[in-house]
Amino acid sequence: MSSSVNMMMWRTQDILHKKPQLVPGSLLLLASSLIVYRHMTHEAHQADILKTFLAMIVVQMLPLVALEVKIMSCADPVGLFCKFATPVTLVHAVFLGMRLCTYSNYGFGDQLIFGTAFVGALAAILKGYRQHWSCIFRCHGMWGLVGLALLASLSTSSLDNYLNARQPSWGKFFSTVFETSNSYIEILAFVPAVWMVYREDKNMDRFQVESTDTTRTSTAFFLFLVGFYLAEDLFNAYNVFGLYWMASVAHIVHFLLLLDFGVYVLAHVYNPEKLVGELRKWLPVDFSHEV
Repeated sequence: MSSSVNMMMWRTQDILHKKPQLVPGSLLLLASSLIVYRHMTHEAHQADILKTFLAMIVVQMLPLVALEVKIMSCADPVGLFCKFATPVTLVHAVFLGMRLCTYSNYGFGDQLIFGTAFVGALAAILKGYRQHWSCIFRCHGMWGLVGLALLASLSTSSLDNYLNARQPSWGKFFSTVFETSNSYIEILAFVPAVWMVYREDKNMDRFQVESTDTTRTSTAFFLFLVGFYLAEDLFNAYNVFGLYWMASVAHIVHFLLLLDFGVYVLAHVYNPEKLVGELRKWLPVDFSHEV
């Protein structure tokens, strides 16, 4: 049963990604078309919150699209998937922790999702990836991104107050900076992965696809991402459908992009034919032809 599921997963990915740019490019185009449609049908008498949200979704999708297109041409996609699992999960833990700090801004359902996902992120790092607590402080690139998001939030909030001649209290100002930086960090969640993939060393050692560590790390990362965005995107898509159907569609498109990326890598991990291909590297020439 599991073998047939594995083969089905691989064949589906093979069909979808004969042209690597097709699926992510189509989903990005669909999300972008929502902004164009909103712009053409909405009278801009005031700030359009929906159009801003749609633009944020598109910006959030850009690193994922770049990541998916590039990783499909990498020599070791599974190895890279395992390497950026920790920093990407840590970025998610950071913005989820920040959301929990501002829990009063969210409903109970959202609070439950954030709390569960935060615990899930830590569990994935410590149990799924078998990392030590110290890895949280060793991910200097990830903390650099967080610092950059905080600096950008401070700058944009200050500029906005200056241009609109507002003088909020210090408490209100720093609250706005904190909430805005939370959004920026979420947008940058997959940037560490993009950075690693585009700096791939062609001569680095390949990960053993059939190893227990690789399988465990890839599966834990996949389950965390899909589990969180299944709740985040589909829960919000359901909640806002009656008011803003375009926001609902945007959430679903974002989830489909992430699901497509995760299943692509997982198909490499569990595909029996790929395992045979890896095994051939370690066998003498005469035996490899018989495998």
